[in-house]
Amino acid sequence: MKKPFTPPSWIRREIVLRILATFKESMPIYKQMMAVASNVNAKAGEVEAQRLGKIMHAAIRCASDDELGIICDLFSLMACEPVNYYDLRERVSVESTAFRPTSAKQLEEDGFRVFCSRLSLDCIPAEHRPLVEKIIARRKIFDAAFLALIEKGKQQKGFDQDQAELFVEKCVKVFTRPEQALISLEEYRQLKKINKVACQILVSNSLAFNHLTPSVASVPETHYEMLRQGIKTIPVWQGPVGKDIVLRQTSCLAPAITLKFPNDDGTFEKAEYQETFVEFEERLPALTPKGRDLFEEKYAAGKKALHLKESEPGYADHYYQTMNAALASFPSDPLELWNQQLAYFTFMVLDKTQTTEDHPNLSDYINSGSVRLIPQQYEDFFGPTATNIFNSNIGL
Repeated sequence: MKKPFTPPSWIRREIVLRILATFKESMPIYKQMMAVASNVNAKAGEVEAQRLGKIMHAAIRCASDDELGIICDLFSLMACEPVNYYDLRERVSVESTAFRPTSAKQLEEDGFRVFCSRLSLDCIPAEHRPLVEKIIARRKIFDAAFLALIEKGKQQKGFDQDQAELFVEKCVKVFTRPEQALISLEEYRQLKKINKVACQILVSNSLAFNHLTPSVASVPETHYEMLRQGIKTIPVWQGPVGKDIVLRQTSCLAPAITLKFPNDDGTFEKAEYQETFVEFEERLPALTPKGRDLFEEKYAAGKKALHLKESEPGYADHYYQTMNAALASFPSDPLELWNQQLAYFTFMVLDKTQTTEDHPNLSDYINSGSVRLIPQQYEDFFGPTATNIFNSNIGL
């Protein structure tokens, strides 16, 4: 008798829980951060807290198209597809996509997604590319057994429970940073001078999660709670100010870890390494292409209007006031967003007696109040916030 396939949502959830457990053990700040998220979400009510508790995201970075091809196959076995393209090369030396569920059922079961970036060699000065390419050639992230398991899953279009357990075990290993670095300490120092992103990607033979991000009911509240607890955050939380649309995020650095850098003689040198950080996100109503164009135009105008630097006194207040003013004219009322086709909605019929031929179309039902608009949640990333957090956590 053929064994039943394990739900992809179980695989996603199990990977997150196991890696989160290692983060909490190795970095106590993760326990503190998850407690902050739980407390903020509890204020939104039990049902909302439970829903938010099932939504997290992580980030990985790969070094080549070959690695990215395997990553695509790996995530497809978790029912995650690559969605959107983010060209961050102007500031961060990577091109990115997000692997996530796309069906409503999978999103409801577990909304985990992964922001995946691939190093762009175009951003490495030509004279340094041979060194970078030599190190990339050393990387062997997926062993033969893992590749065979991925291929079997592709052929079967899923895993039975025993196979799923093994797949999760191997994913956790690949997504966890090993104690031993791939490069020597001298190479690490060289890479850090050449390109900090390349340095972080190539330091280990892994696709280590550099953060696991819980969803919260309010990023501003979470940001201020971290400050209240004495945790050093990024200067300001990221995303729309004064408008509940698209996405908000905030983050802080986790403590440095110790890596073992190999020498040619088989010995190791230990040194501190800083990469992992803690992030929170607030997923908000999704906008249509028309809505995004208008929002991003106003958001960019706000950024241009800033005249204080992050390091200057009063920056946070200046930032929030400027960005709030820039977005002030963007509609907030769901009915106005619907009528201008600026946001995505689902619908709930409130009064069936009113949905008759007297109201010939959906807009009439909505405007009469017999059908309620329910905003659709945004499930992807917002490039400017991702870039700012990315840069803040590599010291750019």
